[in-house]
Amino acid sequence: MEELQIGDLTFTKYGMLYIEEYETGVIADLHLGYEEVMATKGIFLPKIQKRHILSILDKIFESYEPKKLIINGDFKHEFSKNMRQEWNEIEYVLDYLLERTNLVVVRGNHDNFLSGILRKRGISMGNSHEIGKYIFVHGHNNLEIDKTRVTIIGHEHPSVSIRDKIAATIKIPCFLHSSDIVVIPAMSIYASGTDITKNDYISPILRRNPRDFKIIGIDEKVGIIPLGKISSLQALSEGW
Repeated sequence: MEELQIGDLTFTKYGMLYIEEYETGVIADLHLGYEEVMATKGIFLPKIQKRHILSILDKIFESYEPKKLIINGDFKHEFSKNMRQEWNEIEYVLDYLLERTNLVVVRGNHDNFLSGILRKRGISMGNSHEIGKYIFVHGHNNLEIDKTRVTIIGHEHPSVSIRDKIAATIKIPCFLHSSDIVVIPAMSIYASGTDITKNDYISPILRRNPRDFKIIGIDEKVGIIPLGKISSLQALSEGW
């Protein structure tokens, strides 16, 4: 299955949430520059993330042609400064996006020092963005949930571990969906996140507003993988 439609929302295998009414896509947690940050800590990773993200973006624009794209926080990775690889990658991806769509950037907790790069291209960065009944925030700060609207967050990097009959386990990124909160997966290839069935949430929004979310797993090759609700998967995992 290439995508899953729930109400006005389209959950895609590329990790983008698409709102057709507004021709708007939402992605989060690119964490550009991650490899360079890890290299300063003595961990040397292949510099493949920018290429991976651009490949996914190519497919998003080919399939959906969003007129607006919201980056819902953590465009970059390093907290304390703009590092050389990070700066170059952000500029490259920004120029790529601005040639194809109208861009909105929501501030994430990793996005310190990003505003200077954005200003050079006439882009402002806010703590939130709103379209109709949808509110977009990164998810690292607490927020009073308006149950009459839909709050869309990143930050959590949601994933789920799946075990087969011979006890082999794989972890896949996933969306979380309820009537008033949607969590989108990280686009970073290195941000697999923690298993959300453990209820050990990072986001204060999710800790304060627990939901029996529907889990929508994604795999670029397999597609969309509906996995039921968190409570059902927790009950299943207890029997393993």
